[in-house]
Amino acid sequence: MDTAKRLNEVLTALFKSVLKVEESVLKKSDARDLSITEIHTIEAIGGGKPKTMTHVAAELKINVSTLTAAVNKLVAKGYVNRFRIPEDRRMVKLELTEKGAFAVREHERFRLAMAKDALALLSSEEAEKFIRSLDNVNEFMLMRRINPSSERKINLTPDRIYQGGMGIGISMGRLAAAVAVCGGVGIISATEPGYNEYDYKTNAFEANKRALKRNIREALAVVKSAGGKGLVGINITYPSANYEDYVKAALEAGAQVIVSGNGVPTALPGICRDSNVKLVPVVSSARAASVIIRSWTRKHNRAPDALIFEGPLAGGYLGFNEEQLKTAQENFYNSIAEIKSEIESFPECWLIVGGGIYDRHDAQKALLCGADGVQLGSRFITTEECDAHENYKKVYLNCCESDIDIIVNPSGMACRVLKNKFTYEVRKDPEILKDRVTKALICSANGDVENGLVFCGAKACKAVKIETVKDIFDELTSRV
Repeated sequence: MDTAKRLNEVLTALFKSVLKVEESVLKKSDARDLSITEIHTIEAIGGGKPKTMTHVAAELKINVSTLTAAVNKLVAKGYVNRFRIPEDRRMVKLELTEKGAFAVREHERFRLAMAKDALALLSSEEAEKFIRSLDNVNEFMLMRRINPSSERKINLTPDRIYQGGMGIGISMGRLAAAVAVCGGVGIISATEPGYNEYDYKTNAFEANKRALKRNIREALAVVKSAGGKGLVGINITYPSANYEDYVKAALEAGAQVIVSGNGVPTALPGICRDSNVKLVPVVSSARAASVIIRSWTRKHNRAPDALIFEGPLAGGYLGFNEEQLKTAQENFYNSIAEIKSEIESFPECWLIVGGGIYDRHDAQKALLCGADGVQLGSRFITTEECDAHENYKKVYLNCCESDIDIIVNPSGMACRVLKNKFTYEVRKDPEILKDRVTKALICSANGDVENGLVFCGAKACKAVKIETVKDIFDELTSRV
């Protein structure tokens, strides 16, 4: 029999069998008055913090009106509580009752038992291959669902590789120059670049502005002397203190790209109106992309030159709160396609995808879903050319997956870091992040990686050696 036909038959039969078993077990459980669709709905609501109707609807990929009808029944059956929050009476939130939470736990136990029974028939080696095979099939189906065409080119060219802006003292002129020499977009972080200047403690603004301009000019000089074709730019948080002054300083020094995120940089085109610099906002959703495009085109008659979509696997402060992280990761590849559709009427605006992009395999998956290029941060830290302190690089080389943690700042935003003494203190008292973030980042930039803050992406643990920037470009652009 044809292999593809056989696979189709197996998958179809498996899907039907799982549903039948679920239905059978559900009818014998304490939640026998629930349908399969309803059990999936209360699973989406979950047993954690209350979720908004919009959040749950997005997770189930249905509209709010459809969810409302389902929730009405679940409230009547006693599985769900629905309430409005005092701060905004328009916002409706959902949470499980004790009965609902028990139903979810019972169903999870059934699924886990079913998985264990299936694996019991296999050796550990066979089980590993089985899981890997299913994971590959799942990824393939996701790619085809998002991008049905199998003809999309997946070869990456150097000009479509962005180096993430990492502060403080991590991505400075040396790293940016090395990336641009290879043909990519090298980015200097505008976050406290003057932290080691002689007058930083007495006049941080002047020290930062001077260091930013010096790093840009030095990087441009290196690229020019090496005959590089890439670009040198900065990454600056919006809004931040002295935002306009730092952008203007970067333009004076010759910056060719301004990357700006952490908010909607509505003022950026106006600041740069007399410059040919490329403007690249960072977004975390299709909605944010839409807001930026509408604002820029209406107020400034200009579209972004590119958008950087930073997903939930990125390092440092993320564009998501802790509650949103799981859903954002599940929807990562869908989000790429959604953002791409937002900019389809602007063909000159590239979509650059970052967060969890570490190697060629990661890059190809993003390209298959609609990305025009990729951004890497953590991968560049363990390079010879990275400006980071040697201790900073070593902690990356020595870390494992369990060393990577998520901490939350007082405003609720998640931040991915490497565990150390400082993050242990933050776990006990998140309020210390209000006043000590900059000091902690400077501490680690100067080599004290135990008492400082060490940002990292979710795949930082994949670093096993010090390599060159050229090594990374050669791998990413290979046509093997």
